[in-house]
Amino acid sequence: MEMETVLIVIIVLAVAAYGTGYFMKKKHYQTINNLEQQKFDLMDTSVAETIQNVEILSLTGQTEKNFEQWKDKWKQIELTAFPDIENLLFDAEQTTDRFQLIKAGKSESRSRELIESTKNKIKEIQLALNELLKSEEKNSQAIKKVEEMYQGIRKKLLTQSFSFGPALDKLEKKLTFLELSFSNFFELTSSGDHIEAEEVLKKVNYETKELNDAVTTIPSLVKEISNEFPAQIQELKEGYHELKDVQHFVFLGDTLTSDIAEIEQDIEQGEKLIKQCETEKVEKLNSIIEEKINHLYDVMEAEISAREAVEKEQPILAKLIEFVNKRNQQLLIEIDRVSQSYTLDDTFSQQTKDMQEQIEEIQLNFETFNNGIEKNQAVYTVVAESHAEDSERLAQIEEKQEKLIKQLADLREEETEVKEKIDDFEFNMRGIKRYIEKQHLPGLPEEYLDLFFVTTERIEKLAKELNKLKIDMTEIKKMCEMCEDDVELLIDKTEEIVDSAILTEYMMQYANRYRNDHPQIGEAILESNELFNKEFQYKEALEIISTALEVVEPGSFKKVENQYYEEKSRTAK
Repeated sequence: MEMETVLIVIIVLAVAAYGTGYFMKKKHYQTINNLEQQKFDLMDTSVAETIQNVEILSLTGQTEKNFEQWKDKWKQIELTAFPDIENLLFDAEQTTDRFQLIKAGKSESRSRELIESTKNKIKEIQLALNELLKSEEKNSQAIKKVEEMYQGIRKKLLTQSFSFGPALDKLEKKLTFLELSFSNFFELTSSGDHIEAEEVLKKVNYETKELNDAVTTIPSLVKEISNEFPAQIQELKEGYHELKDVQHFVFLGDTLTSDIAEIEQDIEQGEKLIKQCETEKVEKLNSIIEEKINHLYDVMEAEISAREAVEKEQPILAKLIEFVNKRNQQLLIEIDRVSQSYTLDDTFSQQTKDMQEQIEEIQLNFETFNNGIEKNQAVYTVVAESHAEDSERLAQIEEKQEKLIKQLADLREEETEVKEKIDDFEFNMRGIKRYIEKQHLPGLPEEYLDLFFVTTERIEKLAKELNKLKIDMTEIKKMCEMCEDDVELLIDKTEEIVDSAILTEYMMQYANRYRNDHPQIGEAILESNELFNKEFQYKEALEIISTALEVVEPGSFKKVENQYYEEKSRTAK
């Protein structure tokens, strides 16, 4: 029984091994067939046909050398790569037949790598050969565009030769050299050296574009150098002569003659550069020349404009100087007059003197420039600038004068206001006195009487100060403010005394109802009465009686107080 089992196991294992081997061999055969097909695809490329097409072109020179190199690479693939691939695939098939599957796998892997590298080489060869086939057509199309540009240049040089000035000879020489380059290109193309022809074409294309740029740019540069700038220089010379010698203008740091000569040298340099077709240098130089010419125009125009401004502003400034000077004299007189009645701050006189010095300085400047204009020695831009500055200074002086005039005028108004306030103070003091007397109080607190008499004395002192021949309004205004504060305080203290006295009487009357039942109320009434009638401390008297009454009847003080102020309000109406 055991032998039978062993035999069955051996048979099963043998069948399994055979099955596994069969499937693995089948997989290798599939891989080999796939690689075989890739080899056939590589061998079936059109490289050989392309080589035959290129050979028909009869190439020469560098093109022929390139072609031979690619052709040799193809031969190397045919003679080496394809046989190597075939041998590797054959080895893989043989080793698979012999069940040497690991060795077969290595051959398959090497053949796969060789197929891939060969495929890349074939692509590279095919692309290079295609470029060789297209090179003639590509060069032909490119040269047509260059020829069109060349013909355009040639036509311009023939029909518009006058517009190129001294650059014409150089341009024609460049055109001749360009023709030689064209001939060289066509010779290389005819001989089949398309690669070398392409290099020549690049050079021809660059030179043609460069020449076309020059032909396009130079006419405008020639126009500036040969026509516009010389005409402007002539205009500057004539204008300078007219302004300086005929109209007697003076220019500050006059360098116009040397500046014009310098520009003429720049123009000569520009003509030399034009002759050599140095367009970039000419463009830069022309920009510099243009800036210099514009600067000289600006200098002349500035003097002309300044003269017009001076002629217009001169009479206005003269009148303004006269007006401000006259008003300053009047201000000095007014300060002297006002100082007879008022003590003035030193700044009044000092400011007026400072302004007078400035006016005299401006007057001197004005006369100096006028004298220079009469003698044809004045630079109008300098005069105009000075006049503008002096006009601004005069405007500031005028503003200061107005401020001082107002301050002087305000002194009289301030004096009148203080007089009116003194009348108000005296009226209020009489009213306070009558109001106190009307209350028939037993007397007044000493501190209140002191305040009353001090306030009265201050008002009298203020009135005396105001009646002096020469008054100090600064000091008087301070005294007036003190009197205002004293009168206001006295009014408040008067109201406080009267209110406290009347409320004390009301509270005593109200407290009498509790006098028999509450002994402390009787004591409070006696103490309050003592303060009221003998010491005249009405506020303290009110405090004593109201405090005692609040203990007996809380809220009583507030009730009496409200009734008092309501009655007072009705009486006031």
